[in-house]
Amino acid sequence: MNCIKALQSGIFSFRSLPIVNLPSKRFRRKFPCDVCCHTPYKKPCFDINSVTIERATDNHGRLIKSFLYNHYWPREPSVVGLWMSLDCPYLEIITDRYSFSGDRFLAFELIKRTNERNLAGVCVANMTFPWMIGELEDWAHFTASQPERNRMYFIAHCLKSPNLFAKYNVDYLYDVEILGTSDEVAGQGVGRLLLQTVLKHANELRHAVVQVIAVNQYTARICEKCGMKREWSMDYSEFVDDAGQRVFFPRRPHHTVAVYVKHFEPSLGGRLPCKPPYLK
Repeated sequence: MNCIKALQSGIFSFRSLPIVNLPSKRFRRKFPCDVCCHTPYKKPCFDINSVTIERATDNHGRLIKSFLYNHYWPREPSVVGLWMSLDCPYLEIITDRYSFSGDRFLAFELIKRTNERNLAGVCVANMTFPWMIGELEDWAHFTASQPERNRMYFIAHCLKSPNLFAKYNVDYLYDVEILGTSDEVAGQGVGRLLLQTVLKHANELRHAVVQVIAVNQYTARICEKCGMKREWSMDYSEFVDDAGQRVFFPRRPHHTVAVYVKHFEPSLGGRLPCKPPYLK
């Protein structure tokens, strides 16, 4: 009876008690994956000092071809922006050309855990002459596939519009046609190391003008870091076909194409290569 009276009087009323919101905590065992051992958006255990640049030989042809199909063409705006199929004959022809001819430089990353070498980047450079512009336009005129025709006209337009042959009074351009890295090492300095090696090689061989057609923003950033001069640029929306329709639909942020140039003064001569240690 007394308990009922006490409850009625409000001595043990729940309204007088403070409300405490305790967070529901779920207890589980901690795992090693819960601790982030490396910074986000960066490949763990990557060291730029473990990357070496080598000249390619005929034995590296298949390796370069596999790299172009797996890492370069799927991200190339001049190919992806045209919705070009990777099994088209045009890509097969130019892939064989880049894999087995020209000055080819390979960036190998040494994986210390397994003591293996992984191909991290490829750079291919060739001499481009003025008559190649007309040859590209003739090939494009007789090509049945629309994406292949548009890319041929696009490359010819990028070579003809800056008019570098007349501006620098040269017979040819040392054109860096391929400059790409794998997805795992993108933005880690491999592309810059490749381009610096090509520029040094061009200076030693007395090439007057080195040209890079930067079809994406990553290549343009690498060229600027290597001290190259921007000579010409165009928005992809400005390139139209005969009917006035837009041709390219690239992914962001690759909206522009630019031509970068490195000019070596012929009167200064080229840089002499380093002597071997046994001749010093």
